[in-house]
Amino acid sequence: MRELLRNGLLVNALRLMDICEEEGTGWDVVIEACEEAHLRSPEARTDELDGTVVTLFDVDGFGGMTKQQRKEAVYWHACLYYARRDAMSNQSVRERFGLDDPRASRLAVSRLIRECCEEGLIREEGPTVGTRYRRYIPAWA
Repeated sequence: MRELLRNGLLVNALRLMDICEEEGTGWDVVIEACEEAHLRSPEARTDELDGTVVTLFDVDGFGGMTKQQRKEAVYWHACLYYARRDAMSNQSVRERFGLDDPRASRLAVSRLIRECCEEGLIREEGPTVGTRYRRYIPAWA
């Protein structure tokens, strides 16, 4: 059931002025902005007192993240691509982290993707193809 808004007219006016967005679209925008800046994924926390609090982090790209933070970033990357009706690839993950040298980063990213698959965060999109052309989607999709 949809929640009734106390200030529906104000909310509609803010949406028309592109100050806020429709319900549910904001998270995609946040994830996309973090990817463009090569930041780690945001952290969302919910409690009864503060409601939902989203924390953004300033980290120095791939090298400044822990392995768990990298896995979370790959998961959200897969979700973002899936929302766009696409699938992520090794190359898109390298771009997400801002890794310029494909030779040096390909092995590290391949290992990271494999670990994400093993942990059930993501899975291969379709029938098995050569490793070069594999594409991945969230495991729940």
